Amino acid sequence: MKTIRMNKNYLMLLALVALGLSACRSDERTPSGGGYLAVRVAADNEVVSAASRAEGDGIPDVGDFSLSIAKENGELVSKWDKFSDYDAEATVVPVGTYTVSASYGDATTEGFDGLSYAGSTTANVAEGETTDVTIDCTINKARVSISYTDAFKSYFTSYSAYVSSSRGNKIDYTADETRAAYFTPGNLDVYLNVTRPGVSGSVALKVKTLAAEVKHEYRLTMDVDAGTSTLNIIFNDDPESTQNVEFNISDAALNAPAPTIVAHGFTSGEAMEVVEGGSVEGTLQAYLNAPSGLASCELVTSSAALKAQGWPEKVDLMALSAEDQQKLTELGLVMKGLGSTHDKIATVEFQNVVPYLYCTGDGNEEHSFTLTATDVYGKTTETPLVLNVTSRNNGFAVTLPESVPYGSNTMSFTMNLEGDASKVKFYYYNLGAFQLFTSENVSISSEGTTHIVTLTYPDPLIDTESDVKFKAEYGSKTIEKTFKVEDPELTLSLKNGDVDVWATKAYVKVEASAKSRASRTISSSTVEIQYKDGEVWKVWPNQSYDSEKGLFLLTGMGEGATDTNGVAYTLRAAYKRSGEVVTYSGELPITTEAKTQIPNSGFDDWYTDSKEQWSVGLLKNIKWFFYYPFQQGDEGHWWSTNNERAQAWTVAPVYVTTCPAVIYTYDTRTGEGKAAEIHTSGSGGEYASTSTSMYPESAFAGSIFIGSYSWSDKSEHKSLGHSFNTRPLGLSFWYKYKPYKTDAFKVLVEVKSGETVIAAGEYVPEAYSSEDLEYQQHTISLEYTNSLLKATSISVQFLSTNKTSFTENDLQKNGTLTLTDCADSWNAHFGSFLKIDDVELIYE
Repeated sequence: MKTIRMNKNYLMLLALVALGLSACRSDERTPSGGGYLAVRVAADNEVVSAASRAEGDGIPDVGDFSLSIAKENGELVSKWDKFSDYDAEATVVPVGTYTVSASYGDATTEGFDGLSYAGSTTANVAEGETTDVTIDCTINKARVSISYTDAFKSYFTSYSAYVSSSRGNKIDYTADETRAAYFTPGNLDVYLNVTRPGVSGSVALKVKTLAAEVKHEYRLTMDVDAGTSTLNIIFNDDPESTQNVEFNISDAALNAPAPTIVAHGFTSGEAMEVVEGGSVEGTLQAYLNAPSGLASCELVTSSAALKAQGWPEKVDLMALSAEDQQKLTELGLVMKGLGSTHDKIATVEFQNVVPYLYCTGDGNEEHSFTLTATDVYGKTTETPLVLNVTSRNNGFAVTLPESVPYGSNTMSFTMNLEGDASKVKFYYYNLGAFQLFTSENVSISSEGTTHIVTLTYPDPLIDTESDVKFKAEYGSKTIEKTFKVEDPELTLSLKNGDVDVWATKAYVKVEASAKSRASRTISSSTVEIQYKDGEVWKVWPNQSYDSEKGLFLLTGMGEGATDTNGVAYTLRAAYKRSGEVVTYSGELPITTEAKTQIPNSGFDDWYTDSKEQWSVGLLKNIKWFFYYPFQQGDEGHWWSTNNERAQAWTVAPVYVTTCPAVIYTYDTRTGEGKAAEIHTSGSGGEYASTSTSMYPESAFAGSIFIGSYSWSDKSEHKSLGHSFNTRPLGLSFWYKYKPYKTDAFKVLVEVKSGETVIAAGEYVPEAYSSEDLEYQQHTISLEYTNSLLKATSISVQFLSTNKTSFTENDLQKNGTLTLTDCADSWNAHFGSFLKIDDVELIYE
């Protein structure tokens, strides 16, 4: 672009010019705490254009400019309507930094007389000194001129133009107008009104949209190529400019009708009433038809509710920003044929917008949508389509109780609503945000427009210090309120939640409220815990108080608990004075943990399997035997063994055969069922046993345990534990041990919460050499190192020996021992034998 410079006009008012320097003033004329400003104003009417042209409007006399001095914070210090009235010598300005501004004309006026200038600069005033200030003022508007070629003038019988600005002004350019008009920065729409023989009446053509910038000139030249019936709009005298525009101005094009919009599902201009938050059946569709092709589709919306949700008040549906596109779609508007591939036909559907219309006040509320379409020639819909919707106030309101009892899990309230109450969403506040109540925790009984709602909270309401936050949503309407939790004189609670309740015991906390704490001391002599037996309250028989922890311990619970269910109790605390009860706490419901036992703990469920393999290394005709401590097909089994690796091998006449380290034996203790038999296994599944060779480096302790096991590629894959959500206090089992020479078996128990071990126990008897003639019973106590975590898994391991490495002295050679319970009575290398039966978890 080329910069065009016009005439400049200067005026300088200098204080004490004749003296030359402010220092020449007499001391008595030197201001105290201030100084002077010698101001010069320069006005320049340069504009940015494509090529030079004749000089435009002259520059006003700078003496007619206004002048102002303001502090850095914008506070006005002084102002002169005319710069010529400014007396630099007489104007003392306090020491400081200022913005000095000059202007001419009204910065908001648009039109042929809208020329205006503005400029400003910063000045620092020092005490007793004169500061020189120069303000350069430039045109602060865009300049637009329109001209016509002779070919244009001869093609039309009459013509004129007008410019519509973003400020809503319309400036008319008559056919003989040669002046330029001035506009504030923003979009400018340029229209031509033309008349031609053979065309019915005057036609308005929208020929150009300018993104007008300050200090820029825009010259539009209207030209016609009669041979091709083409209108050419030449931009800034540049025939090659990419901003030039061409229009088909044939008689057929000029006679084409303006776009039409037809309503489907409603009558344009007539209001339809819909209950707030409700919906409509069928479609509310606007059908657009522009024979000359759509150029724009303006939607003007009047709706306080939609505005509050971010819906734009005025928008061109064919030139949407990404943000407006997302918001309109989000709020239900469906548009077809208005995108980048638009042509002549389009539809706009409003039916999905209706549920987002709500009343911002107490009465009914009106919403209107006005659609106007414009074609590529600027022809606009003669009658805009108007969709009017009246939202009938649904009376959505809730009346919450002032408070709920301490420890309540529920809150009931009255809700008024003309509509489907099941569509209301309810929220509670937790972890710094509102959480949605699930449908299972919402109960509604309705009679007409009145509904009784009961909400069940996930945890008891016990915070007496803070308000309980509540939120309800219906459609786009939201209600937020609060209520309180009563502060009772005495409260009974679980200090750490459900983790304080075990299978046979519970820890409970009793507190006096702040207003009664001084007169009420909590102790075993002043408080007793009671439970509800039917409709009668009784004192819990086994209770004690730990003054250091501030907790009551209730024992002897859980009678009647099963593997899957605990026992429910309703408790309360009673405060006594001189042996007489003076007040009670609220009720506290608790449920003990179940007394879950480990499945197949008597080891009665087994199945066996075998497989044949032609060769393993140098060995031929291998036959494997497997014993599984669960029923065949049980994918959820608890017990596993290390049998896949721990196999005792022997060379038989036909096969090299194996006997696994863990098998079953028949229960000689009770005479019924089976028991697990675990061996320290000789060759470990890697070498065959013979009467003369042993491989102690491949011996293993037989093991049966809770978990899973596999052996592949000479690698052991073992996972301990099974999901389990109760906390036993111990584990009991029966055993019978036959050590080889001197040996001891090993038992390990762990209870975990996630990956954290919360309790563990171990039993390794003193090593002994004599065989147990009868089954023995032992109980391992579980000590909980973390009682604030619930159990998630349990693991139990039985090992035939606590040895981890072996020599030949630890194993019996082939032929010295026969396993009558193993297939075909094996002779192989074995160490100690351990029999386990009737494993039981202890809960008290």
